[in-house]
Order: sequence, then C-alpha cells, then structure tokens
Amino acid sequence: MEEEDPVVQEIPVFLSQALAEHLYIYQYPVRPANRDWKDVKVTNASIKPKNHIVRMEIGLDTYSDKYCPSKGEQIALNTDGPQESRYMKDKERERSQYFRDGIMDKIVYESSSPCVESQHYAVAILQDKELHCTPIQGILQLRPSYSYFDKQDKRKADKSKTENSDDEEKEPEAQQVTVKFERVETDVAKKAREKSYESVSQRIANEPWYDALWKHSDTDHADLERLKLFSANSSDGSALTLKSAEYVRALVPPSADEAEMAPAKRSSLQDQIKELLINAKLMTFNELRSTVRCEQRPVSEYALLTALGAAACCVRGLWAPRSQELYTRDSPAPPRLMCAARDHVLYLFTQHSYVDRRKIAAAVRLPPQEVLEILRSVAKYNPKTGWELLLPPDTSFEAKYPDLVQRQNHYWEARQRQFNEMLIGENAPKRQRKKSQRDSVSSDTMMSPKLRHNSVSEEDSERKRHKNKSVSGSGKRTRNISSSSVTDT
Repeated sequence: MEEEDPVVQEIPVFLSQALAEHLYIYQYPVRPANRDWKDVKVTNASIKPKNHIVRMEIGLDTYSDKYCPSKGEQIALNTDGPQESRYMKDKERERSQYFRDGIMDKIVYESSSPCVESQHYAVAILQDKELHCTPIQGILQLRPSYSYFDKQDKRKADKSKTENSDDEEKEPEAQQVTVKFERVETDVAKKAREKSYESVSQRIANEPWYDALWKHSDTDHADLERLKLFSANSSDGSALTLKSAEYVRALVPPSADEAEMAPAKRSSLQDQIKELLINAKLMTFNELRSTVRCEQRPVSEYALLTALGAAACCVRGLWAPRSQELYTRDSPAPPRLMCAARDHVLYLFTQHSYVDRRKIAAAVRLPPQEVLEILRSVAKYNPKTGWELLLPPDTSFEAKYPDLVQRQNHYWEARQRQFNEMLIGENAPKRQRKKSQRDSVSSDTMMSPKLRHNSVSEEDSERKRHKNKSVSGSGKRTRNISSSSVTDT
C-alpha cells in the first residue's frame, strides 16, 4: 500500500472455529450459474466420511413437458430389467434397483476433490461492519454420475453368460499351470503400491455409504447452523490494540520468579458478563457497561456489544443469561427440557408484555414448581395483569441498535420453531391402540343404522313422565337425584 493512499475504513476481523472441522464448499461446475438450488428436490444423500465423498440424488419432474417418459422408461428397463408386479416384488431386488419406479426419475451427483491443500481457504461473512471468517475442511466438486451405464453393461454380460451356459457342455481343455513364488515386499514398494490408483480406487470402493441428513437452506436447522459462522470469542484486547509496554511483555514473558509473584489473571469479559447476569437475572446495557471492567478501566461500547452477543441473549432490549448456563445438571426435569421451556418463555416476552403461567405450564408440560422457577428467573408477578419482566423494556437500546435486536429476534424465532417441532414429536402416539371389544360394524350399517327394538317412543316416555309425577305427589319418599346423574342415566 502506498503511503499517500488514505485509509477509507477499518473493519475488525474475527475467526470462528465452531464449524471449522465440518465446513465444506460445494461446487457444481457443470450446472448453469443462473439456476439456483431453491427448487431442487434432494431425495437422498449419503457420504463416505473417510474418503470425503458425497453422493446426492436429485429428483426429476417426470410430469414436465420437457421430460420424455418413453426415453426414461427405456433407460430404467436397460438398467434394472423388466419390472415385476407390485405384489410380487422381492425386497432384496428392490433395494438393488437403480430406478425403483420403473422410470428414470433422478440424477445422481458424486463429488471429487479438486484441491487437496485447503487449509489456506476460509468462508467469510460480513455483517454489522464485522468480518467473521471460518476455516474450511475441504472443497468438493459435484458432477452427474452415470454409473447406471455400468449396470447396463453388467446385465448384458450376465445375460450372454447365461445363454452360453445353456449350450452343450464341452470338455475342458488342458491348460498349462505355472507356479510363482511371491517376493518379500519392501517398505518402499508397499508405500508405492498403497499410493497407486488401483489401491486408492479399491479403498474407496470398499468403504460403505452412510446415510446423511439433508436440510434445505430455508429451514430452522440451517438458520441455527449459519449463526455458528459468527465468532463467539470476539472480546477486545488483541495484540494490535495493546500499549507498547504491554505488547513487549506479551512478546517476552516474565521470568518464573516474577510470574509467581504476579497477581491472578482477571477473568475475561465474557466470563464477567455471565457471572453478573446469573446473579442479577436481568440487566440493562448501561448497567452492564458501568459494572464490567477491563484491566481496571471501563470497557468500550463496541467490545461490550461483541461480548454480549456471545455470552447472553437480548429480550426487549434487556440482557439475560443463556439457558445453557443456568441448567447444566439434572433436576426433576432434564436440562434439555428446562432450556427449551425457558427459551419458550423468553420468546413469549418478545411478543407480549404479560404472560400467563397456566398457559405456559400446559405448553411446556413440566411440573408446576419448575415452571415457577423459570418464570421467577426473568419475571415478576403482577396481580392485575400477570407475569411481566423484572425490568421495563429498554426501548432506547432497541432504537439505537436495531440490527442487533433484529438478529436476536431471528434467533428467538428459530428456537421457538424448534420448540414446536419438539412438542409435535412428543405428541406422536407411542403405543398401539387396544383392540376394540365391541362388535365390528360394516360400512353399510354405519351409513344407514337400523332402529333399535328396545327404543322408547315419545308418547311412551311422556306417559312414564306423568306417572312418575303422580307417584311422587302421593306422599311416597323419593331419592333426590342431581341433574348430572339424570343426564348420565
């Protein structure tokens, strides 16, 4: 950079390690750049983790006007042979079929590694004037696989072999047998053999495929994974912002005697925030800024905001500890359920000023004491309105930092959708229905039920009602029956 070139803007750069061991870049070199993956339907995905190979099955629209059904059926017939009847299918053969529906209804993509040395590459995301970088594990290029042509050739070879076996058996001709003795393989020859193309191909073919879980980019699971691209350890105090004496001390550590006499290291900014919020339950941004210290001096506003995003959660402009920091051990309820219930309560406070404890207890399905403990950690009871936050909402903070508040709201919405999915999974029936003891009724009987022979007409019931009244008025003692029991009778 030239000396006269002015600095237009300084952007802080952070390094995130949350997805460093599992982040890959997918490239599609033969797919047009103007076609995105929003409308693509992935029917199946599998991986070979040791060799880093990915396989995806992309469904085809067989009802499209650009699709030729006759050609698709011909390709499936050449690959798998004639289809058996729907009721006579063999399960083993059905698994081995490439196209199970008798038509070419999918395209298979398999990956290859164009770049072996990928430790110098990273994925970066720029937001709120911050650049967050995550190292990648590898780069994969996916191209269409035409392995069904190999299956067609194998079927033809097997068919010709079967036809030849039906001919008359001929006497085997005498063949010369040569005996060879294998030499002792040296270490150099063994390493060269292991790196050969044949050995590598055999090793890849021997590794089994493992089913993988494919999630669309618009799902809640994908949103939560994208949040991991932001660095959680972005506290202030890097070497570039240190003073000259502190920088020299960081380069040249003190001697052993001086280190023993040095005071204990002060806890980091994130640890201070976690400890404060766990004890105070709920705090405003100004209270945190006046309380937290960084090396015996007030912390900067930018450093505090960065540390808060990694150590706490925001509700109506107020900061509270994360549920994972509060519930780490087993209680009458598992920590996972307690965290989900508390996140559900915090989400409700982002939408409403007051909440109802009975509705929350019915939704989270926890013991009343546990629900009361969760509410007391963030709210107080108002006899006139219900449960409200311990502190009034900090509207000034929400107006000053709308981007940060919006990011927190996206996080709460994603957590609430996961909470709803968990409830749906728990509501699924876990036991079989008991066999009904009543006689089965045919569909005709249900459509047109017959009259019962012991039914009472309206005139008979009216006559019995008058008779009961006359009996009760004659001075005989009768039993007092409630209306509910009459209804049940």
